[in-house]
Amino acid sequence: MPALVTDHYEQKLDADTIIRQLQEAYPNGPNQFQLAPVDQLHIGGIKASLKLIERIGELKPNSVLDIGSGLGGLMRLVGDKLDLQIIGLDITHPLNHINQRLSALNDANPIPALITGDAHHLPFPDNQFDLIVFQHSLLNMPDATLVLSECKRILSAEGSILLHEVLEGPNHSNIKYPVPWARSADSSHLRSQQELESLIQSAGFKIDTFSDWSQEALSWRKRQSEKEQQAKDSGQATQPPVSPALILGPEFGQMGANVMRNLGSEAARVVEVLARSIG
Repeated sequence: MPALVTDHYEQKLDADTIIRQLQEAYPNGPNQFQLAPVDQLHIGGIKASLKLIERIGELKPNSVLDIGSGLGGLMRLVGDKLDLQIIGLDITHPLNHINQRLSALNDANPIPALITGDAHHLPFPDNQFDLIVFQHSLLNMPDATLVLSECKRILSAEGSILLHEVLEGPNHSNIKYPVPWARSADSSHLRSQQELESLIQSAGFKIDTFSDWSQEALSWRKRQSEKEQQAKDSGQATQPPVSPALILGPEFGQMGANVMRNLGSEAARVVEVLARSIG
């Protein structure tokens, strides 16, 4: 994966400020909702992750790999709500480091099992996992064919992949940057539904469900935008102790506005896909 992708997530990180402000605001340790402004940066926020948790619970896997685990929001929710083994993999080592520090803020959180690695070359033996989850991570990976081939290799015979991803919309040529996952098209690898379906099937999976979350995602982004504007208008004292800007930098305001524009203009879509290994 190009260094450009890791640069996107590393260059604005303010880890010490994140930890200090959370400790000051929540001396007994923050809960999952209080962490959400920094560890649930995907479109849809923590509610989207909770929907994924329901799906994971229905699948009843014993072992899960979260590819592109970032700051660990999904991992901590899984640990809180489901009794199963989950490992996080992310190519950006500083994100893994902050993930560990965030979990350590609350004694109720288990120590996360994390690996810094590239999804194009997964550092696991064959047949190790029952489920692999992507949450806004395939969109940073240039060679989805290789990534999905690696997923097929390390999954059990009846294993599944579960994706919560951003795709090209029918008006994808109108997409605006920067967005939370990329500051320009160079590190954004959105695909059409047809292309994604073809890639999944060619890798040896059968698609069980393909759900469009775009309208729900747009409504969420509009609500977030209103909250951010209200906090800005009312002054610093009413703002939460941490914000996505501590991860993505001052451009986050423009990123959020562009997400809303891209969903509203159908330049982008948000989907959930479940596919099972075959053959």
